[in-house]
Amino acid sequence: MNEKLVFKKSFFIFLIGFIVFSIIGLMMKSFSYSLGFLLGYLFNLAIFYVIIITSDMILNLKRSTSLIILLNIVKLAIYAIGFLIAIFIPKWFNLIGVLFGYMVIKITIYIVSYQMKGVKG
Repeated sequence: MNEKLVFKKSFFIFLIGFIVFSIIGLMMKSFSYSLGFLLGYLFNLAIFYVIIITSDMILNLKRSTSLIILLNIVKLAIYAIGFLIAIFIPKWFNLIGVLFGYMVIKITIYIVSYQMKGVKG
């Protein structure tokens, strides 16, 4: 699976989710839902980039295991920072929106792999 394809398709999934969370925000009279989703998606892109770097290091055996462990800790820290921003600034960022924003890349990977499986089989 190509990372560029996942990035490209994830933008369309993001747009669908952003529209859904904007509608929810309009019904609740709060734009924090859509901003939380945006924040979660941006942090999710950063996390996916860290995963790409980690995978390249593992496959190429260029780096030591301590650096790979450090990148996994960085990945967890990025998750935590996004949640902490939503917890400390709930007026601007909704925690549920951030959570669903974190899921965009995962959903995209499932969709792309399902489409590729359908083409092959």
